[in-house]
Amino acid sequence: MWHAIENLLTTLRAAEWMPVTAVRILIGVFFFISGGTKLFVPAKFKVMEQTLVQSHIPFPHVNAIIVSLVEFVCGAGLVVGLLTPLCAAVLVVDMIVAIATNRIESIHATGLLGWLDDFLYLPEVLYVMILVWLIFSGQGRYSLDGLIER
Repeated sequence: MWHAIENLLTTLRAAEWMPVTAVRILIGVFFFISGGTKLFVPAKFKVMEQTLVQSHIPFPHVNAIIVSLVEFVCGAGLVVGLLTPLCAAVLVVDMIVAIATNRIESIHATGLLGWLDDFLYLPEVLYVMILVWLIFSGQGRYSLDGLIER
């Protein structure tokens, strides 16, 4: 029985590149689309700019362009697996700023556990966790980073 469990774990570890690659590509597509729509769809850009104004971010127009470009470029980087740790780290910073300046004030729970529950329910927190995982685990088997390494 123990031998069968060891074999299963070995097989799963050998296939770890599959979920890593899938998650890298999918979160990259998410940020690529999100940044792209903010850059190229005027109504979406206006919403982004207004969000920054409401969050009291200085130079909201310039920062809306920067944030949109970061999401677009780093999302594309994740999709193809180019500079994966750097792209993921930059997006982590982007998400932490979004949480700190905008999303955290949406939490109205009472008590520590209720607040923590609502905080962990924020999608940006999940994005941070996924991106940190990618920083530590790497880009997966099929990526430009892997091709360059070879």
